Amino acid sequence: MKPYFLLAIALIINSCKASSLGSAPITVSNTSESSNTQNLCPEDGVCSIKTHKNSKLTLKVDTTDRYYPVIEQGDHIVVEFTFKKKGPNGTADGDYSETIHFQISEINEDLQIKNEELNQVHLLFGKHCFCKGEAGYYKVNRGILKLSRVKDEIMIDLEFMLNEVSHKIINVTETITI
Repeated sequence: MKPYFLLAIALIINSCKASSLGSAPITVSNTSESSNTQNLCPEDGVCSIKTHKNSKLTLKVDTTDRYYPVIEQGDHIVVEFTFKKKGPNGTADGDYSETIHFQISEINEDLQIKNEELNQVHLLFGKHCFCKGEAGYYKVNRGILKLSRVKDEIMIDLEFMLNEVSHKIINVTETITI
């Protein structure tokens, strides 16, 4: 009985490794995260911001013609802001989150863009919840993004609005260290 048990464990471990290799996301080095970001974070939620150096943000389209972000190796900095709110106790699908992704040049010191110009940084908003018809990613074409860089710090001021979907995040004001 013992050899069969060991064989079963070995097969389970091996099958987990094989399946995870085929669908592993691209790992980007030089990633840093800060979870103490509470500037303008909606009530009852937790906000965090990640920066991915030496990266680029690629917008892909799935089979339903919806966008989704892919972070790959590149020569930009990808900024990923996340708001998460835990669902009510006892619910399996009550969690709610929103994400904002955009990329900036590693060499730009100051930047101010608005509305359609936001496409230059691939500004993408994501809503993740059990909310039929609203969950998914959306390109942001209304708003203003101001960046100011001093040495290894970047001050971010983003204000945006989407007509296609309701959202809790409307403004992100943060200083990140890269």
